[in-house]
Amino acid sequence: MVNRKLLTDVHIAQNCAIARALTRRYAVALMLVAALSTSAWFSLRLVIAEQQSTAAIVNVSGRQRMLSQRTALFANLLAMTPPPGRPAIRSQLQEAVDLMERSHRGLTRGDPAMGLPAGHSPKVHAMYFDAGGGVDAQVAAYIQAVRQLLQLSDEGLTADNPLLLQITRTAPTRLVAALDAMVKQYQAEGEANVRRVETTETALWLLTLALLALEAGLIFQPFVRHINRVVGKLQQATGELQLHRDHLEELVRQRTEELQSKSAELAESMEKFRLISSAAQDAIVIIGKDAEVVHWNRAAEQLFGYSEAEALGRNLHEMIVPAPMRDFARAGYQKFEQTGQGIMIGKTIQASSLRKGGDEFPIELSISAVKLQNSWHALSIIRDVTKRKGIEDTLRRNEEQLRFVLEGAELGFWDWNIRTGEVLRNSRWAEMLGYSHDEIRHTTQQWTDFVHPDDREQAWQSILDVIEGRSPAHKLEYRMLHKDGSIRWILDQAKVMQRDAAGKPIRMSGTHSDITERKRLEAELTRQARTDHLTGVSSRGYFMEQAEQELASALRYRNPLAMLMMDIDFFKQVNDIHGHKAGDAVLKKLADVCRETLREADIIGRMGGEEFAVLLPQTDKGNAIDAAERLKEALGKARVPLDGAMPLSFTVSIGVAALSAGDDSVDALLNRADQALYRAKHSGRNRVCVAAAE
Repeated sequence: MVNRKLLTDVHIAQNCAIARALTRRYAVALMLVAALSTSAWFSLRLVIAEQQSTAAIVNVSGRQRMLSQRTALFANLLAMTPPPGRPAIRSQLQEAVDLMERSHRGLTRGDPAMGLPAGHSPKVHAMYFDAGGGVDAQVAAYIQAVRQLLQLSDEGLTADNPLLLQITRTAPTRLVAALDAMVKQYQAEGEANVRRVETTETALWLLTLALLALEAGLIFQPFVRHINRVVGKLQQATGELQLHRDHLEELVRQRTEELQSKSAELAESMEKFRLISSAAQDAIVIIGKDAEVVHWNRAAEQLFGYSEAEALGRNLHEMIVPAPMRDFARAGYQKFEQTGQGIMIGKTIQASSLRKGGDEFPIELSISAVKLQNSWHALSIIRDVTKRKGIEDTLRRNEEQLRFVLEGAELGFWDWNIRTGEVLRNSRWAEMLGYSHDEIRHTTQQWTDFVHPDDREQAWQSILDVIEGRSPAHKLEYRMLHKDGSIRWILDQAKVMQRDAAGKPIRMSGTHSDITERKRLEAELTRQARTDHLTGVSSRGYFMEQAEQELASALRYRNPLAMLMMDIDFFKQVNDIHGHKAGDAVLKKLADVCRETLREADIIGRMGGEEFAVLLPQTDKGNAIDAAERLKEALGKARVPLDGAMPLSFTVSIGVAALSAGDDSVDALLNRADQALYRAKHSGRNRVCVAAAE
């Protein structure tokens, strides 16, 4: 009995030792699994934190690039906009440069509110603060240039301002290149961090598998071998097993709570996605293995005509991709499933699709790659653009019709975006001025340079009157400079074509007509109407018009004024003896001698037949008599050559009348000079007579 009891005790001790060893191993394994799970959780948190930080940095860096372009655009617009419109642009430029400075300060020194860390990698730090011209110095110099430009008065804001040139040349070249390099560096570092975390996660996963295998090898196999011997001794180890069970239950409870928490988070995320997907106006479709539909929202049902039940599990390409494109779609998706990459990933494209009934219609398609359950899925956002395409087609047809009309009418066309300052012009606009379409720039300043300097103020004022509501339309004839240096007369007609919600003009369009033939014809007709065709002196009508102006000036300023009336003596005999050709030659000679003898300010007019009048501005009675005598002597010495005969001479009779108090019209002055001429002719001709003052 003693030996048997001793043996039993030995067996019990051995089994208890084995049980304790198994328990310790199991506890160690569980703790290791718990530690690995915790490490995995912290790794996941690290991934999220890294991604959030990287996303914030890349987002702000990208915004820096956009802001550099935006400030350069507003800086140019500030210089090109007329002074009344500059305060609003100054405000927008100020806001843009302030945001650019804050973003840059957050990127270089950290900003918790923007999710930007204070520290940098050595390479990023070197790129920012490199003494040889780092990004920090470039951005600071650029911001300083913009702020100095904002301090300039309107007079200093010119297109050739050094600050504006610095901003314009820096923003789209060296500064954008530096900012692009920073974005790429941030993206590269973010991707490297994610890869490192992914490597760590893989190692933890493999270690967990190894521990589970170790647990199976070291715990469960020995436990099976000894289970039969332990069963008979369980009553003796009830207390220890109870403690062990309690410990296991606590572990299970903890793991259950963790799983419930994660399940709740997953359910919340799924519910948010469901709500967003249900409320979305665009179709949202997710496809997985073999392009089978795994998600089909309500908008997709309405767009394609398939219910969710009909779509789920079906091949998307067979459902909605037109037959000519299906092979291309299948090949592209097979590559995508393997790599998560494709030529359409991350892009928005225009394509065609099919509805349930087979109708083909245009769509706008955006595709993103997502990884679910360790396999690549494609998330597509699809929009019906039938109406938009119809509008675009209509607009294209209208633009083509307008182009045909403009080309047929040889009209230049311009379209001004008042907000941006950009002006689009057709080829005819450029050709009118001797330029090709490629040679003209799309700015209002360039139009201003083409307008003749003497007409620029009037042209701008006419346009501003329309923009500011003082006139319904712009219609003006003005001169423009041709490429060869000549002048072209242009008829410019325009109206405001678009306004914003507040009624402020934002678009103005108009046409240019070349009216230079017309202007030349008008000038020639005017010249013919004002000039006697035979002698080249003023016609009677134009002489009277000029005389009225001179009389009004003389009466207003109390200046002297005199009138001569002149008639060729025995002119009828010249015509009768020598013919009308000789008479015409005498009339021309008289006009030539008058021009040579009188002052440039004196006005000569042919009043009819052989009768001429001369208006002498700033001339009193005595000087008028002297001028008449000089003219009579000069004409008496003149000779008119005749074909086959001796040169012909002639004389004139002249009547002189000086402006007096009773002369209130040109006719009154002419009548008095005519009366003096009458006395000269009846006193023997070839003499000067003076009218008496009234």
